[in-house]
Amino acid sequence: MKLQLFKQEWIPIGRALIIGLLTILSATTNLSCSKQSDVLVTEIGVSPPNRRSARTSRAEEFYLQGKNQHAKGDSQAAIASYSKAITQNPRYSAAYKARGLAYFDAGNKQAAIADYNEALKLNPNDAEAFNSRANARASQGDNKGALEDYNEAIRLAPSYAEAYNNRGNALAATGEQNRALEDFNQAIRLDTRYAIAYNNRGNLLAARGDNKAAITDYNQAIRINPNFGAAYNNRGNARAAQGDKPGALKDLQKAADIFQNQGNKDLYQQVMNNIKELGQ
Repeated sequence: MKLQLFKQEWIPIGRALIIGLLTILSATTNLSCSKQSDVLVTEIGVSPPNRRSARTSRAEEFYLQGKNQHAKGDSQAAIASYSKAITQNPRYSAAYKARGLAYFDAGNKQAAIADYNEALKLNPNDAEAFNSRANARASQGDNKGALEDYNEAIRLAPSYAEAYNNRGNALAATGEQNRALEDFNQAIRLDTRYAIAYNNRGNLLAARGDNKAAITDYNQAIRINPNFGAAYNNRGNARAAQGDKPGALKDLQKAADIFQNQGNKDLYQQVMNNIKELGQ
């Protein structure tokens, strides 16, 4: 019996679906957005000079409005606000990146890539834009293009834990498990409280058949984030593989409850399918 693991829908391992959770960054302010488990980090930017033009000020107002709308899960309204910001200031790199993320959350990956391209034209050394474009490329199955962008992000920012984690996902998708494991290890070394990286490393270990080590990583992910539904689901799968059916069912039910409370119908249904299959 092979239950569904959770990572990202574009990175399957065998018949399993893994949601390892790419972390999409822009810069400093953490905001939870969308029903996915991604983390939106929007860029406040450098403090502007005291005497700002009316157009620049207006662009920032639309930008902040878009951030608030995106944080509330309204990607379409955010896109409209970011577009107004860009109309006011066509060189507003942060607005392109933010709109790219909103497009990504809305499912328009090609539009997201176009916005990241514009951000990179304005700032060719923007590691976060490379990371975000890589995420969009990976979501389209373009692991080669994604790896090129992750490599560039890491070259520009060697301490960029999220880029290591995300590159690990792309490497795992291409079958390079050893290199993927090195990237997950590095992400954790850079950020010892990076729950997503523990979850992803656990998925890789589980795919290798080392369920004991995988459970250790899922345990750590859950310690860091007690509401990490994917980690409960994945730990349940690993426990099932070890023959611990009661423990597996307990974890899967916890994952289902979390996803239901979050309003994530797709993942809730996937966990319920896991519970049904385990009960057979």
